Amino acid sequence: MKAADGFVAEHNDLAKDVRGILDAIAALGDFIGTDETGNTFRKDYSTAFKAATTYVDALCDVYPTIAVRLAGMKTTFDIANWANIQSLPKVSEPPEFSESDGKLKY
Repeated sequence: MKAADGFVAEHNDLAKDVRGILDAIAALGDFIGTDETGNTFRKDYSTAFKAATTYVDALCDVYPTIAVRLAGMKTTFDIANWANIQSLPKVSEPPEFSESDGKLKY
C-alpha cells in the first residue's frame, strides 16, 4: 500500500511541478525574436514542447492506474495468504492434563 500511496503522491507532484515549469516558461514572454533563427527555434521548440507535454500527460494518466493495480495486488496477496492458511492441515486438539494426577490424558 505504501507503493500505491507513493504513486498517488508522485502523480500529484509531477503534475504540479510540470505545470509550474510550463507557467514559468510562458511567463518569459516572446523572447525569441522574429528573425530566421528565432522562427526556427520557435518551430522546433513548439514541436519539442508538444512531445514533452504528451509524454508528461501520459505519465500523469498512468500513475493513478499503477496505484490502483498495486493496491489490488496487495488485496489479492492478502486473499491468497488467507486461503493458504485455511488450506493447512488442521491440528487436533492438544492433550489435556488429568486433574487428579497431573499427567497427560489422550
